[in-house]
Order: sequence, then structure tokens, then C-alpha cells
Amino acid sequence: MTTIINADSVTGGAVVTGDASGELELQAAGTALLSLAGDAVTFNKGIAETVYTLTGTDIDPANGTIQTKILSAPVTFTESISAGESVVFQVENGVTHTITWPTVTWVTSAGNAAPTPTEKDTFVFWKISTTLYGAYVGSYV
Repeated sequence: MTTIINADSVTGGAVVTGDASGELELQAAGTALLSLAGDAVTFNKGIAETVYTLTGTDIDPANGTIQTKILSAPVTFTESISAGESVVFQVENGVTHTITWPTVTWVTSAGNAAPTPTEKDTFVFWKISTTLYGAYVGSYV
């Protein structure tokens, strides 16, 4: 592989290498962190995701792929999720305050039925084409 970017190879800084096949590798301190070959991305270390406390009502992956909301009043959520994107969403006080969801195709054992919220709940939302899907993961303490 050929070095494309070498931020500081003397002290083990970031290095990006690549070859004519299009394979790329990101290294830090001599360790491969990420490789891209063909249609596959390989993460060689953990992935840290942004956790965002939702202040409004729009569930938008641009704010982070893990989002939380503590309800203090009834709420109508909207979403800005594009095809291929997903968000893990935790909500507190859903048993106390009414939640109105955007148009969601719910994936549940009961079929397309919105779950009944409890005090602390986790949901996952994802979009395929123009259809927003949602799954209730469960309650948390």
C-alpha cells in the first residue's frame, strides 16, 4: 500500500494508506483502525457514537444515532431519517405524557401496532426507501 496522508509517522500519528484497487486503511499509532475494501468497511476497534439529548421533537440522525428525550408534556414527534439511516431512541415519562409518533410501520409480535409506553422505553427507528420502521426494544431501569 502507498501512504496517502502521513500526519506524523515518527510519533505514531494518523496514517492513511491505499492502493490501486481502491483499498484504504486508516492507522493511528501503528494500529489499523478502519479498512475499506470493495463494498466492505471493517472497524478494527470500537465505535463511539454520539448520544444526543433531544430538545425539540425532530428525530434526526444528524444529531447522533443514539438520542434521548425526557418528556414533560404531551409530544408529537417528527423525523428526518433518510433511507438507510437509523436511530436508537430512549424516552422517559411516556406513561405520563401522550406520545404521537410520525407515520411508522411498527415491527412487533402483534403486527403493525404502536407499543404502549412505560416509564422508560427504548425504540429503534430506521428507514427503507420512504417507509419508516420502528421497533420497541423494551423498558429500562
